[in-house]
Amino acid sequence: MTKLYLPVVLLLAVFFSTGCQNNPNRGRDIGVLAGAILGGIAGAQMGDGGDINVVAGAVLGGALGSMAGNEIDKRHEALEAAEAQRQYEYEQEVQSQEQLETEIKALEEKRIRDEIARKATAEDVKAAEREAARVEAELAAKRKAYEESQARALRIQEAQERIAKAQEELAELERQQSGQSSSAGAHE
Repeated sequence: MTKLYLPVVLLLAVFFSTGCQNNPNRGRDIGVLAGAILGGIAGAQMGDGGDINVVAGAVLGGALGSMAGNEIDKRHEALEAAEAQRQYEYEQEVQSQEQLETEIKALEEKRIRDEIARKATAEDVKAAEREAARVEAELAAKRKAYEESQARALRIQEAQERIAKAQEELAELERQQSGQSSSAGAHE
């Protein structure tokens, strides 16, 4: 049994290291390793427990495990493909529903406009025209007030710039006068 211990430990280490999620042949690899381990153990238990029995059992177990693992991989791939197809169909259905919702909304709005147009009397049309004229007049008044406000803001800004310039010029004149006064006091 001690002869079997090291190969089993090595096979188990390989078994666990090949179980990566991104391995496309994960099922086959696991099947080969598991089959080889179990076949090697079974081969060691059968007959005289010699190396030939262990190797034969491992080879046979690996081959059987590979076939089983391939089947698992195929089923896994089929499930992934089916899930991708379902996801694609779902996204198509969502887009179709969104398109239908848009079309329904447009049709309902058209129906409402048509119904209003059918039921509208001459008085309704005049009332709508009066309301449109009122809104347009209010809009024109607000635009005029906005333009006047902008003009006032521009005039204020220009006045502030003129004040700042005048203050700078005044400060410069005061410096010049103060410089002349001190030089005149020094000459006396």
